[in-house]
Amino acid sequence: MTANIAAVQILAIDDPHEELRVLGMAGFGDATEFTERLSACRRLGARVRFMDAFQGRKPVVVLHRKPAIMADPAWAPLHAIMGHPDWDSFVSMPLVVRGRTLGVINAYYLPGEDPGPNSLAFLEAMADHAAVAIDTATLLAQTRSQAQLDERRRLARDLHDSVVQQLFSMRMQAKALRAQVDGADADPARVRSGAEELAELSQSALADLRGLVFELRPLDLAERGLVDAVRAHAASLEARTGLVVDVEAPPSLELDSGIDVQEDLYRIVQEALHNVVKHARATAVDIRFTPAQDGGGLVVEVTDDGSGTGAASGSSAGGGAPQDTLGLVSMRERTQRWGGRLVAGPRPSGGWTVRVTLPAPGAQVSVEGEAGNR
Repeated sequence: MTANIAAVQILAIDDPHEELRVLGMAGFGDATEFTERLSACRRLGARVRFMDAFQGRKPVVVLHRKPAIMADPAWAPLHAIMGHPDWDSFVSMPLVVRGRTLGVINAYYLPGEDPGPNSLAFLEAMADHAAVAIDTATLLAQTRSQAQLDERRRLARDLHDSVVQQLFSMRMQAKALRAQVDGADADPARVRSGAEELAELSQSALADLRGLVFELRPLDLAERGLVDAVRAHAASLEARTGLVVDVEAPPSLELDSGIDVQEDLYRIVQEALHNVVKHARATAVDIRFTPAQDGGGLVVEVTDDGSGTGAASGSSAGGGAPQDTLGLVSMRERTQRWGGRLVAGPRPSGGWTVRVTLPAPGAQVSVEGEAGNR
């Protein structure tokens, strides 16, 4: 929308020898085959000046670039696209962040509007913003991928530690029962007792398996909603562990957040409950959904009566704060993804609290430090 630029491209380049990715383009009309046509030009020997900017990490300015391109047969595959805008000179600005070059911004200037120092400074500022945005998006994608991998590993571990172990016990019990039945002096009372034990093992294995299946596919969220999904998970946890889990939410509570936000909230609650079972030696957990005080946002608290002691804190700064666990890091990243704040720590009266505050859609909550872990 700048007055002196006819067209612009934002290109991501992972490998100079591979195809680039177009992240944004304006002013060219129909340019859907730009990358394929550019590859054809490179095979014909066309000199691609924005690669000089990418590899040299310095701006490249080429005056009167369009006439040279339109007269060069090596650029013939792109003549239709490059000939559409009314432009003359060209600038390519590298996108550099944390010492890495991610791509370039290419600007095509109107005839008579040769790029001067002010225009180059403007493009450099835009390149800095674009580089940070691309880098942040990449890191978020990697974080979500790592979180999914961690969840798969945890589910596999839980499957082995619960269902597989119980099925093994059931197999041994079934063999023992068969031996008793086949024996000449079979005792009906012992057979009945063994059968009842086998039934209990199968019921426990079924409950664990249902819980794991629910964790694999909690999203029922779209149909049942976040609060009911958490209630279902809490009921499954109670059946497996004997832990008393109470879930409270106002009947009038309305969730305006999208399904992705609700999934992250569900996973945060799930991780908090997993930590309670694994670390807290607790007998009861309270889960509270309440509207944020500023209106429009949401607060979710998971509080247990376990072994956490000391003063809760909203900051990990200061001496002696324990290093964050992977679970707490995952919960924090899920919270911050939506502009929220997570505070986790022991309560003065004993036990532990995880508190997540999410803003209303479009709003932001300032991200403070978080407490340490168990």
